[in-house]
Amino acid sequence: MYGLALGGGGSRGSYEIGVLKALQELNIEIGAITGTSIGAINAAAYLMNDFTLMEEIWMSLNRDSLIKFESQLVPEVIRQRGLDFEILLSLLHEILDEETIRNHPTDLGIVTYNLTARKPVVLFKEEIPQGKLIDYVAASANHPSFQRLLIDGDAYIDGAVFDNIPVRPLYDRGYTEIIAVNLHTFGDRRNLSGPYQLIEIESDNPLGSILFPDPETIRNNMTYGYLDTLRAFKKLYGATYYFEHLDDFALLSSLNAEEVKTLKETIHPFFLNKTLEKYQKLLFTDYSLAQAALEITAEALEISPLKVYRHQGELLDAIFSKIQEMVQGEDKIPWKERAVFRELDPPAITALAVTSPKLAIANLFIKMIQNRILGGS
Repeated sequence: MYGLALGGGGSRGSYEIGVLKALQELNIEIGAITGTSIGAINAAAYLMNDFTLMEEIWMSLNRDSLIKFESQLVPEVIRQRGLDFEILLSLLHEILDEETIRNHPTDLGIVTYNLTARKPVVLFKEEIPQGKLIDYVAASANHPSFQRLLIDGDAYIDGAVFDNIPVRPLYDRGYTEIIAVNLHTFGDRRNLSGPYQLIEIESDNPLGSILFPDPETIRNNMTYGYLDTLRAFKKLYGATYYFEHLDDFALLSSLNAEEVKTLKETIHPFFLNKTLEKYQKLLFTDYSLAQAALEITAEALEISPLKVYRHQGELLDAIFSKIQEMVQGEDKIPWKERAVFRELDPPAITALAVTSPKLAIANLFIKMIQNRILGGS
């Protein structure tokens, strides 16, 4: 049985809805959920046993849903020591029911920070006083830009100032298999590893603003969360893009000695290693450097990752189609994008790698595929 830690990240929390949906479909048994900030809200809402309502609420949010700028001038915000928190607090009291959450068999842990006592507060639901559970959920999400929330006379602030991805409380609770969701805010850069088995679910794609949600980003984040969770549990493969399986394509076989030499001589090791950084853990499995270059090229061509491909060949077809479109409308696209498929000599590619190593790798990848098709090297 797993413990699940939902990280904070404001509007990026829609990603966690996709994670929770995938975990449900995979029948992953969760014994306890800890949450910080939006993670605490999502955790509590999940224990309401109405996943459709969670999705509907998230999809109804927009830039003005939780912060009413037109009614609060900057001097007034300063005088009141923050933006009005009542909108979010009222919403939580409307959608959450304390008894339903308490009666759910899954445990719930909340992380917040008591400013009055100057100490972090980590409470599981049986430790929270009766009638105060929703207030503590809200306290966990009391972003510094909001007015402070008072509970029994003490002021509380967002738990992210202490622990934005609360893995440790799960371990202290006895969980040795832990799933952690990282929304990549400023407080998420510490190492989460410990004396437990950790599955970290995170997005390689941008999740948008922390404070200002919009329906399209919310919808995309839900999809990313869902697909990244399937990938974390080996139901999908890839790094930035998603594949049902990795086939053994001759065109995408490992680079030969001459191709490796060209790559290393053309792109400075610093820029090459930096670009390949996120692929390193995959390169020791059945994922080749050519497949990494495939995804880098697709990314350089701005091919949407919001699709599941049957195999790498489908993404390669999408790359060829995109290049064909670009060639036909070459006079209408910037030089930077044209650099992917233009014939560039080694010095030009080396110069390009300084400003845009992904475009340089993409250019070399296209050349490599062309040579392999023609039987050259």
